[in-house]
Amino acid sequence: MMIGYRVLVADDEPDIRNILRRLFLSDGFCVCEAGNGLEAITQAERCDINVIIMDITMPQMNGDEAVQRLRANPQFADTPILIITGSADLASLAGLTSSRNTLLLTKPLNLKQVLTTVHQMVQTA
Repeated sequence: MMIGYRVLVADDEPDIRNILRRLFLSDGFCVCEAGNGLEAITQAERCDINVIIMDITMPQMNGDEAVQRLRANPQFADTPILIITGSADLASLAGLTSSRNTLLLTKPLNLKQVLTTVHQMVQTA
């Protein structure tokens, strides 16, 4: 259980946000949500986030730009970020995942793997 930890779930698909929200709430996390990259940046700052789950393909600002902006902010330079994507072009994301505390999982998501990965990221941050 990760009681007191705050996770930001950023995905433009409400069903995925809902599934991940329930997963993290059942594990004791506080959950903030965002439907696009701009909202993700605002919510990260507002909620004092411990870990971020970031979809890549989103409207208004995609996840890779949001991750770059978050990483440029000293407050989030080392915050664990789990990138989730349905994209088959994983090579284009290599620059994002080369930074410290950034991992990638592909959709469809294995929820047990998501939770295990987030636990590991938070414990080693």
